[in-house]
Amino acid sequence: MPTIWQVSEGLRMNWDPHPIVVWELTRACDLHCRGCPSGAVPRPGFNELTTYESYKTVDQIAALEPREFVITGGDPLERDDVYQIIDYARRRGLDPALVLTPTGELTAQVIRRLQANGLTRVVLGVDGSTSSIHESIHSVRGTFGATLQTLRWAECSGLNIEINTLLCRSNASDLEAIAALIRPFPVDRWNIHFLVPVGGSKEIEILTGEETEAAFAVIAALRAAEAFRIRIVEAPHFLRFHLARSLESQLAAPAAEWSDFLTYDAAEGEPLRSVLDSVRDGARDFLFVSHAGNVMPSEFVPLSAGNLRYRSLGAIFRGSDLFVALRDPDNLKGKCGDCEYRYICGGSRARAWAMTGDILGSDPLCSYEPGTDPGVSGRTRGNREAMA
Repeated sequence: MPTIWQVSEGLRMNWDPHPIVVWELTRACDLHCRGCPSGAVPRPGFNELTTYESYKTVDQIAALEPREFVITGGDPLERDDVYQIIDYARRRGLDPALVLTPTGELTAQVIRRLQANGLTRVVLGVDGSTSSIHESIHSVRGTFGATLQTLRWAECSGLNIEINTLLCRSNASDLEAIAALIRPFPVDRWNIHFLVPVGGSKEIEILTGEETEAAFAVIAALRAAEAFRIRIVEAPHFLRFHLARSLESQLAAPAAEWSDFLTYDAAEGEPLRSVLDSVRDGARDFLFVSHAGNVMPSEFVPLSAGNLRYRSLGAIFRGSDLFVALRDPDNLKGKCGDCEYRYICGGSRARAWAMTGDILGSDPLCSYEPGTDPGVSGRTRGNREAMA
């Protein structure tokens, strides 16, 4: 039987030439949500990219031909030129999604104007199935009702809808209820973000490793049951959870049934590649552009690999020291460095940075001990080096 090392080695990719690009258009926002990684400011900063520079940024993003392009904030509506930027992005062949913040600036008229300028997709945050749960995480009253109202406006306008949920201890038991809440809406994808304690979110209680495994089981069941797609953000060890469960299922099946299980998960009836695509964590296939043009592996890692004012976005993504270092699983330390799943997982580098101060350290949210998965014959780094 092939080892998990061989499975992961076959799936290993150095970098995706068409990454997901998230651009923080501004940090200005009227809200001060606890989950905001950067912290809201009252007005646009002096070092924000100008409208002209924003057009040039769109040019650089278009050159990458990203498989996804997301404009976020702060509150992007704090920039008067957001409509022009969306229109220009559309003319450059991009289809940007816009993360909307439920402030007083957001109205049905604004939704219609955004759509008239070419917007086809909106992203809204729903962190609980009730106002008390949602607003306990946001710490801003009225945001739950305003978000539901915006969902209705988006539905009436025929826009594609994505939902973001920040997963923490306060709402981990609410996942099924959140799914039931958003189910009646035409939601295309639900992005479940596992908490990275930075900025105001340091005050939010993070899950333990064991609670994370329990959440994975709930998410796996929801992925099988719901019509909308579910993507896991900043928890790449969901891949380990999924693959281990698949292997256990295959080991329990007759040998004739596992001839092609390396690329197909018979337990859930989906290609393993689709599971890989449903988990997002930076450096290989994701980059973040700050309001000032700094290019980072994640919005949760305050380390710049370069600034697109002085070096092209493509060159930074492909060749900067930071991105190159993060793409090599053999640079990882601790449990992540010894783990047989490191080529398809690697842990959250953002959480390692936030909680240990070492961007190459172990992900504190992972409870798995390398080499202990039943039925998995893997090679740790030490084994591999000894056999070389």
